[in-house]
Amino acid sequence: MPMKKKIFVVDDEKDIQEILKINLSMQNLDVRAFSSGEEALAELKHGLPDLILLDVMMDGMDGFEFCKLLRENADYRDIPVIFLSAKTEEFDRVLGLELGGDDYIAKPFSMKEVGARVKAVLRRTDTKTRQILNEKKIAYKGVELFPEKYALKIDGKSVKLTKTEFEILFLFLKHPEKIFTRDNIIDSIRGDDVYVIDRTIDVHIMNLRKKLGKYKNIISTFSGVGYGFKE
Repeated sequence: MPMKKKIFVVDDEKDIQEILKINLSMQNLDVRAFSSGEEALAELKHGLPDLILLDVMMDGMDGFEFCKLLRENADYRDIPVIFLSAKTEEFDRVLGLELGGDDYIAKPFSMKEVGARVKAVLRRTDTKTRQILNEKKIAYKGVELFPEKYALKIDGKSVKLTKTEFEILFLFLKHPEKIFTRDNIIDSIRGDDVYVIDRTIDVHIMNLRKKLGKYKNIISTFSGVGYGFKE
């Protein structure tokens, strides 16, 4: 029998913790609840979850700060994060996704929606990880991608990428002949059931180009269409 997927719920409202624990446990998930980002970070040292449901507005460390810390840590940066928040403005959704969130659910939410999105993120994560890990090193000139480590080297020097940045670069290098619209990129790296807007992709591309340094021009902008690899 396969092991249960482990889910962290990080929310300072006890009633929301209980609702999520009860309902997600019924989906054969192992749910652990924490009232603060600090508590959850301490628990990460003892074992990683398969996904984190993360409230944005909490006392002390807020959800955005917590997610930023995850994405900056090589041990934690690949953990999927779904934000839960009463902050529903487009700016807040975009910020959450730019910081590395995998989805963003507005409060109040229905448990059917949360359950469906949790399943979707877990399914995509498992599928994408298998696809990427089956690949060997992909290289072009001084740019080397190592899928088994989600690592990038530029002229032999390690460069840190977020998981999303890695997946976009992987997509371009794996399909050098193809031009991707923003919607193509969104569907490829996150799936078509996740809230992402064009601006988020543009920000990831901008950050990728900065990290690629002198090789930034291998990501080409095709005006009015999208992006792709350029030799």
